[in-house]
Amino acid sequence: MPVGEPAPTGPARRGAKPLSFPDTAIDDPALPEVLAELAAPRADEMDADTVNRELSIAR
Repeated sequence: MPVGEPAPTGPARRGAKPLSFPDTAIDDPALPEVLAELAAPRADEMDADTVNRELSIAR
């Protein structure tokens, strides 16, 4: 879920590289709010299954 970038679509989606995520962010108590903030705009662009899959991967 890149911040401020549109989600890749079509063939670019298949070859998209994951963003790096600092391991220390996993222990951050604000992580659920950050994930919700990042997922909200994407929920408008993608279907529910895609958004749920991305959130599951992030968790």
